[in-house]
Amino acid sequence: MPESGIFLEYTGHVDYKIIDQLLEKFKKRPEFINLDKRTGNRVYALLVECLENILKYSVKKPAFDFKLQPTISVRKLNDKIIIKAGNPVTNDKTGELTMRINQVNHLDEKALNTLYEDTINRKIELNDDGAGLGFIMMKLKSGNEIAYNLSRVDIDHTYLELIISVNEYVMKKLIFKRTSSSPNVIFDPNKKFFEISGESRPPDVTAFYSEILNWTNDYFSFLGKSKESVNPVVFNLDFEYFNSSSAKYLLDFCKQISTARSRGMDLTVRWHYEENDFDMLDAGKEMSRIAKFPFEYIQKDKK
Repeated sequence: MPESGIFLEYTGHVDYKIIDQLLEKFKKRPEFINLDKRTGNRVYALLVECLENILKYSVKKPAFDFKLQPTISVRKLNDKIIIKAGNPVTNDKTGELTMRINQVNHLDEKALNTLYEDTINRKIELNDDGAGLGFIMMKLKSGNEIAYNLSRVDIDHTYLELIISVNEYVMKKLIFKRTSSSPNVIFDPNKKFFEISGESRPPDVTAFYSEILNWTNDYFSFLGKSKESVNPVVFNLDFEYFNSSSAKYLLDFCKQISTARSRGMDLTVRWHYEENDFDMLDAGKEMSRIAKFPFEYIQKDKK
């Protein structure tokens, strides 16, 4: 049985049937299932690329020649997922492959995307092995340079090992500074602080709240795949005023929270209102009723 932190380890012959078996086994590993969706998709895509590279370029040698057998592993190290893929290649192929890796490693994201577009749109030539596109995809998916090791096996063969790291996805902050018509938004997962406050009547209410709804959806997905889902999260809603267009999106936001709560997440909404502002208090109670979960109501101190 693989030890904790290791998603996959395999050494031996690789063909399409074995690739299917390895991928099916990989998808069932708890370590993979517990990754957030974005990281998991990237790791899976990179594993497929590495396995297909082995199939394309590995020198076919007898099974008893263990030092020339392909090998692949996926494991977690701190906040990174490390994929190592090794296989023997002929010496005349080694220079071409490493040249392509070095070319990809020296390009920034913009140049890499341009190269990807040019490569994928070019006319496919006879005997085009697609290695350049594969390495481009690897760097784009991983976000990191492709490391590699070369080991001379014999007079005709070199063992090429690729080391690809994927940073585990971490939620970024969402911060909008308050304007005369839009509220202050601070969603900071690191500090566990989540607040929308001020006046809400943004000129483009759809664009404004779409970012909030998309971020919240990603955050709940992230929580569902992490240990943080067991910790309480409090959303503070502290409005001076919001128009009817904003109300629709605020209700959608509260429904998102309600759905996540129904899945076991410890989420709370604290609805703030000024003393004697019964309209704002009633608005909160109506939001709570329609979203179908109880809010906490916080009366603000007089200034």
